[in-house]
Amino acid sequence: MDPRLEPLLDKLPAWLQPGGPDSDVVVASRVRLARNLAARRFPALLATEEAREICQMARDRLSSFFQDGLILEPSGFRGADADLLVERSLATRDLLDAPRPTLVLFNGEESVGLLVNEEDHFRIQAFASGLNLQVAIRSAQPLSRRLARSFDLARSARYGWLTACPTNTGTGLRASLLLHLPALSRARIPLQRMLQTAQKSFLAVRGVHGEGSRALGHLYQISNQRTLGTDLGQQLHVIEDFGGEVTRYEREVRQALLRDDANRRALIADVERAYLQLNDAEGLSTAEALEALSTLRLAMLCGLSPELGYDLDPERLLTDSFQIQPGHLQARIGAELDPGQRDASRARLLRDSLGLKGKG
Repeated sequence: MDPRLEPLLDKLPAWLQPGGPDSDVVVASRVRLARNLAARRFPALLATEEAREICQMARDRLSSFFQDGLILEPSGFRGADADLLVERSLATRDLLDAPRPTLVLFNGEESVGLLVNEEDHFRIQAFASGLNLQVAIRSAQPLSRRLARSFDLARSARYGWLTACPTNTGTGLRASLLLHLPALSRARIPLQRMLQTAQKSFLAVRGVHGEGSRALGHLYQISNQRTLGTDLGQQLHVIEDFGGEVTRYEREVRQALLRDDANRRALIADVERAYLQLNDAEGLSTAEALEALSTLRLAMLCGLSPELGYDLDPERLLTDSFQIQPGHLQARIGAELDPGQRDASRARLLRDSLGLKGKG
């Protein structure tokens, strides 16, 4: 493991800290602001030397903003180190795989970061725990102002901020919420209704790590698709309102599951299977572990501990959902593992984390 990344393992990122608003449903809030240099080609068209020059300018002009964090050249990261950066939302696969020089900058709390030469020259990221987009956008604003003072940015009086992808032109904003929806996922028709409502509201629904990822462990990411024609405040408001509606819907479906005897028995049976799986399994894939942790978290949030005879912390179950993913897992062990070794290590780590005794 790259030694610069080792301190990340000793703390949770800002967006995974417990206690955020409505965090039983909304895990995290994120805002991303896309900005580009005036009179420069977009990153996909940059020559290597020009891309390297932009990275160096970002270092020279912005390093003091990130003096308590890290500045990394992601092209040197492979395997588990690259996975770790993606799992913590510090970098994207597109940035890591880019054929040109790129840069990642983030502060010590991992609440604010900057991607250089991904799809756009600059992508500001800011995070907050729970349903808290206002905190996230306030965290992003100092870096946005610093960027505007330090560079000549591409902006149209008519269209707003100019971006590599036309769908980002305008405010350049992508606001997203990471949602844990185990009850809606069990009740498939309500889940489909939620997804259809999102599409009608011009919102994108993706998996836990955004575009191209799957909704493992009943974790979904929703984000705005419109950035042109309305202002930033209106765009944030749409996401916030939808997040509030989904939160209420998820809680209602939880209660409906408990009131119906057949659904309650089915849930308890699934929870008991998940508990035994985590307790007994010699190996667990990422998907298996996330499914089991999600089911147990639903049971704890539903108040089923007395019936089950054990009490697990919902926040611990959520934290474990991220720390057992491949990058975190291999970083903690300090070695690259093949899939079978990862599965065995994941099973052991979860038993230790949750205080399970294992077979016998």
